[in-house]
Amino acid sequence: MIQKTTLFLLLLVSLQATAQVEKKLKVEVHPGVELFTVIQILAEKYPDPNPSAYAKEAMAYFGRYKDHPAVRKVGSFEKTYTDLVELGWCMTGFPAIKIYEPAADLNWYKHYGKENVLEYIRLARDFFNDTRFWDFFQQHQARYQQWGDDLKHKVDSAGLVQMLQGFYKYDSDVRWWICIDPLNNWGSHAITTKTLNPDYADWVVYNTGYFVRNADSLKDPYFEFTNFDNLVFHEGSHIYINDLLKQYDQQIEALSYLFNKNDEGMRRNNISNWAYCLDENIVRSVTAALYRKYRDERSYKKQMAKELLSDFIYVEELEPFITKNYVNSGKYKDFAAFFPEILAFLKKAHPARVN
Repeated sequence: MIQKTTLFLLLLVSLQATAQVEKKLKVEVHPGVELFTVIQILAEKYPDPNPSAYAKEAMAYFGRYKDHPAVRKVGSFEKTYTDLVELGWCMTGFPAIKIYEPAADLNWYKHYGKENVLEYIRLARDFFNDTRFWDFFQQHQARYQQWGDDLKHKVDSAGLVQMLQGFYKYDSDVRWWICIDPLNNWGSHAITTKTLNPDYADWVVYNTGYFVRNADSLKDPYFEFTNFDNLVFHEGSHIYINDLLKQYDQQIEALSYLFNKNDEGMRRNNISNWAYCLDENIVRSVTAALYRKYRDERSYKKQMAKELLSDFIYVEELEPFITKNYVNSGKYKDFAAFFPEILAFLKKAHPARVN
C-alpha cells in the first residue's frame, strides 16, 4: 500500500511539473509575423517560400494585392532584411489590432527612419483589414494547431525547460514562444521582443521555418527541432539571473576594472559596459555547464571555444568553477545562494591593482 501511494505521489508530481512546463511553452503561427511575411513576399523583398500546399493557398489568396500601399511601402526600402517581419510583434489584440510604437533606439529606425517604419506598420494593419487577412488565418487555424502540437511534443520530450529549472532550483517567470513560420525558407533566429513590445517582455521568442529539401507543393510544411537547446539555456538564463544582477549591483560595479572593453568581440557584440559583460559571461558559462552535463563532449568543447573566440574571456574559468562548486555540489540550496560565490571568485582570481 505504501509503495502504491509513493508511486502515485511521484506520478502526480511529475504530471504537475509537466503541466507547468506546458504553460511556459507556446508553439504557434504568430498572425503578425505571418502578415508581414506575406507583404514582403508580395513586394519581392523576401525569399520564395518552400513549395507546400499552404504556400500555394496563401499566394492564391493574397496574390491579387501586390499593389496595396503596404506592399509598395516595403518595396520602396532600398534593402529589406528577412527578419524585418518581426515588426509583427508590435501588434496585439488581433483581429482588432493595436499598434505599440517601439522606443527610439529600435534598430529598424536606423535602417529606414522612424516615420517610415511606423507608417509601414500602420499600412500593414490596413493590409490586414483590406484583405480580410483574419478570415484566411482562421480558416487555417486547425492546421496551425497541428503543426505547433507536433513540434511542441518534440520540445517537451527533450526536457530542455526542465533541465534549466533543475539547474537554478527555483522558478522564474520565463516563458518560451516558438513562432513557426510556414512561409520562411531562410533560417531560424531568436527575436528580442522586449525591444518591440513590452507586452512580450517576459517571453523568449524563437522563429523557425520550413526548410526541407525537395519540398512537395501538395503537402503541408513541417517543422524540425534544432538549436533550441542553446536558446533555452542562454536566453532563459538571462531572465533567471536578472534579479540577482540587480541585487548585487554594487558588488558587480566594484569589479568593473575587469571589463575587457577593448577586445574586438566586445565591440562586435555591442557589449558597452561591465554589468552587461558580466551578465553575458555568467549566462554563457551556465550554458556551457549545461552542455557539459547534458550534451556530448564535442558539443561542450565547441561551445567553450565559441565563447573564447568571441572574447567572453571569463567563461573559461567560470564554467569549471560553476560545475565543480555548484552543479556537482550539494552545498547550495539554489543558484541564488551560490551567485555571490561567483563574484568572490572573480575578485580573488583577479584582484584590483593599486597604483
